[in-house]
Amino acid sequence: MRRAWEHRDLLFLFTLRDIKVRHKQTLLGPGWLILQPLVWTAVFTATISGMAGVSTANQPAPLFYLSGLIVWSYFSQVIFATSQVFIENEHLFSKVYFPRIVVPLSSLISTGVTLLIQFIVVLVFLIAFQWMGKTEGLSWRIVAFPLVVLHLAAFSLATGLILGASTAKYRDLGFMTSFLVQVSMFVTPVLYPFSAIPEQYRVAASLANPLAAIVEESRWCLLSESMLTSGQLLASLLTTAIALACGVLLYQRVERTVMDTI
Repeated sequence: MRRAWEHRDLLFLFTLRDIKVRHKQTLLGPGWLILQPLVWTAVFTATISGMAGVSTANQPAPLFYLSGLIVWSYFSQVIFATSQVFIENEHLFSKVYFPRIVVPLSSLISTGVTLLIQFIVVLVFLIAFQWMGKTEGLSWRIVAFPLVVLHLAAFSLATGLILGASTAKYRDLGFMTSFLVQVSMFVTPVLYPFSAIPEQYRVAASLANPLAAIVEESRWCLLSESMLTSGQLLASLLTTAIALACGVLLYQRVERTVMDTI
């Protein structure tokens, strides 16, 4: 990480490249960043909450789904961007040396811009529902949201580094990435409340899937309600820290020899 900071100018350039490439030659440009979560929210509100009657923890369904979707969307985008990092940047890595960790870090930051835009959309919805008297609206807890983003970024980077290093050696893992990301939505309380997990299993769920606690942290900041306990939060942070350490070490080990095998 120290070497990445020494190459922060390169990190900035890669971040700009990612942002430009993501919206180049698109019909709506950055508008997709707003449209995508809104469409999914409308679909989930009509089907899961409306037709299936799944609980939204006494919160307006659009707010409930949006607060979880922006977290899961960030995680999924980082995973897709970093899981193929060695393969997609082979032409670059083989020509010039620089700390390879800069590339996944740039994806982490550029995707953060998307998260910021979607966060503003959630704020607009919060204010609108507060004006209609259907929710309490903004609270002081929202100032803790940057800490949630740090937790989310750390876990997303950890998972992406592990997948990126593994995919460089075993190409077939790349085909599994899309499947694993989709499954993550259903094993994470994005479409259902954290309280739906039996209480005796919530610590284990937070250990096995830190994203579950992160989504609940997000709803605590935005909706002022949460069933997350300090023990469950610590379990999530523990797994995140271990995964990040393992991810960085594995990534740095693979980057030394990967260009000989790709």
